[in-house]
Amino acid sequence: MAIKAALQDPDGILGDWIVTAGRHRCRWTGVTCSVGRIDSLQLQNMGLAGTLSPAIGKLRRLRNLLLHHNSISGPIPDAIGGLPLLRHLSLSNNQLNGTIPDSLINSSSLFIMDLSFNNLSGTVQAFNIKNVLLSGNPLLSYPGCGGSCASTVWQEEITVPAIDPPTHSQSFAATIKIVVICVSIGSVVTAVILGVFTAAQQWRRRRLRIFAEIDDNKNSEVCHGHLKMYTLKDIKQATNSFHPNNILGHGGFGIVYKGILLDGTIAAVKRLREFVSSGEVQFHTEVEVMSLVVHRNLINLIGFCSEDNERILVYPYMLNGTVASKLQAYVSGRPALDWAGRKKIALGAARGLAYLHERCDPRIIHRDIKASNILLDEHFQAIVSDFGLAKLLGQGQSHVFTAIRGTFGRIAPEYLLTGESSDKTDVFAYGLLLIELITGRKRLDVNPDEFEKGGVIDWARELLKDGLLSSFVDERLKYNYNYAEAEEMVQLALLCTMYRAAHRPRMSEVVRMLEGDGSVAGRWERLKDVKAPEYGTGTPKIVLSPAHYSEEERNSVELEAVQLSGPR
Repeated sequence: MAIKAALQDPDGILGDWIVTAGRHRCRWTGVTCSVGRIDSLQLQNMGLAGTLSPAIGKLRRLRNLLLHHNSISGPIPDAIGGLPLLRHLSLSNNQLNGTIPDSLINSSSLFIMDLSFNNLSGTVQAFNIKNVLLSGNPLLSYPGCGGSCASTVWQEEITVPAIDPPTHSQSFAATIKIVVICVSIGSVVTAVILGVFTAAQQWRRRRLRIFAEIDDNKNSEVCHGHLKMYTLKDIKQATNSFHPNNILGHGGFGIVYKGILLDGTIAAVKRLREFVSSGEVQFHTEVEVMSLVVHRNLINLIGFCSEDNERILVYPYMLNGTVASKLQAYVSGRPALDWAGRKKIALGAARGLAYLHERCDPRIIHRDIKASNILLDEHFQAIVSDFGLAKLLGQGQSHVFTAIRGTFGRIAPEYLLTGESSDKTDVFAYGLLLIELITGRKRLDVNPDEFEKGGVIDWARELLKDGLLSSFVDERLKYNYNYAEAEEMVQLALLCTMYRAAHRPRMSEVVRMLEGDGSVAGRWERLKDVKAPEYGTGTPKIVLSPAHYSEEERNSVELEAVQLSGPR
């Protein structure tokens, strides 16, 4: 409550932050919990102002503090750096001022700290951690950079200790070392040039490919150049100069507007946020991927605009919004999505993913599957959208190593631990999408009064074992569902979220199970007793070796992406 009191909340976003007997804090907006303790404050893009209260330091179990893209001012409380479990701190794009607290400079618990685009001042010292984003703070000065650094990620300079004047033999040895270093540098430069050339050739070949699938039974081809290129004038005319009344939704990387194009087509216009460094990568990725694929369960990109500082994507307008919003909606006093509708969505989304994983060339990993990224057309057909985090798999490639991206709580264990991303990481997220459809919950955290032994997956497993799934299915359905089908869908969700990737089904297998091949129960029976590795009382150590990543993945654009992607 002290945190709320220090913030200004003109839109009433924190209106449900009220201490009452019937409202648990773990259900407050932007608050997520683990075993009843607050572990995340996710208040990005909320229009908040005011200041940060030092009381944040009392949330001793806090792991994620995400407050980017607000108008918060004042200093950064020293208490934040003293949070022992804090892994991700994102305060970018605010109006924070003052110096960076020593507690943050000396923190050893943080994995990534984003303080970019504020009004911070002072001389930057060496941080204990490597992933620090500081660009957009013109009053900061950096040692060894002539007063300022152009790099988004500031890292400690490599210094050479002073040595005594060399003897003749030492001088000879030093000369040999210099020669070896120069040869090594030359080899590295040559390899980099060859790598860039090869990548450029592969990029060119990939962009010239033509492939598409209109539906599961009928093939058609669409030229890669079918996308329309709009001018900024066209987009402004379509959206009435981005009028607030046309806003359909806000997301982590931009705002989506409803627009009417010159030909009368109603469109969803996604305007990427200005000055978000990772937005440029999101834009290029989404244009590339969506120009390659066409499937009835995948969003169809109409065109784009890349003019001045604007990066805009134009999609068909989906009449029924997102699955996440429809799960909370009512029509004539009944849930907008009945049980049959949820099954249809599950199957449609699975078909779209199966196509990406197994029938595309190159194959595609989505990397951000969740209810807020599944759209619904006028027939309530599931349309997988938002390909800004997607990765393409080359010939013979089964996985890629990338910086961790996506939504916390939906990241597969192998991806979180090693940075290895494959089609099975999508399967894991799809399993959690099934749980969203079954439970109808906005968030997948579990309150202590419901289950104290773990998270939502553990709770589902326990209820399934005890035959108590009626406590798990969305209570708004009021038993208007088939219990056997619900049991099978929970089994499938648990199969998709198995700890080891090898135990999870492929999406084509998921499609067959949902179509009724009768294999779900048998497969669950064989795997239900497989246990995840024990890590004792601590949290598994996240290993992210820089050797796994390309130069592109190591740069600031990729490092910034640990933030929640949000629905877009």
